[in-house]
Amino acid sequence: MTANFRTIHDNKTFSLESMNGRLLSYGRSSEESTLFVPVIFTFDNNETLVPGSMVEVFLKMRPFEGAIAIPETSLIEEQGVFYAYVQTGGESFSKRELTLGGNDGINVHVLAGIKEGERVVTKGAYQIKLATASGTIPAHGHAH
Repeated sequence: MTANFRTIHDNKTFSLESMNGRLLSYGRSSEESTLFVPVIFTFDNNETLVPGSMVEVFLKMRPFEGAIAIPETSLIEEQGVFYAYVQTGGESFSKRELTLGGNDGINVHVLAGIKEGERVVTKGAYQIKLATASGTIPAHGHAH
C-alpha cells in the first residue's frame, strides 16, 4: 500500500515514493463505532510539510485494469458537474460531461464521458473554457 498527500495550506500533492517513504503499519480492523483504520507512514520531509499540520491522504491500492484515468488538472467543475475538454482536431475541442470514480489526489478515475485513446486537455482547460465562452476558438480548427 502507498499513498499521496495533499497539503491543505497550498493544495500541493506529493507521492509517498517521491518523499522516499514507506508504510510502517496499519490497523487490521476498525471499532464498530467508527469508520477509521489507523495507518502510519514514514517519509523524508522536504521541508514542505509542517509537523502536526493537516494533510489530505489518498490511499493507493492496486490499479484497476482497463480503467481510464486523467489528471485532476483536466477537470472543470460547474455547479457540481465535472467536465473535461477533448481535442477533436487541430484547435477544436469538445466539452464532455464526466462521471467520476475515485482519485488518488493526482489522477481521477473516469467512469463515463471519455473513451480510450481520446486526447484530453491536461493543462489550460480553464483557458479553453474562457476562450470558448468569448468565441475566440475557431469552430473549424484554424484561424484566418
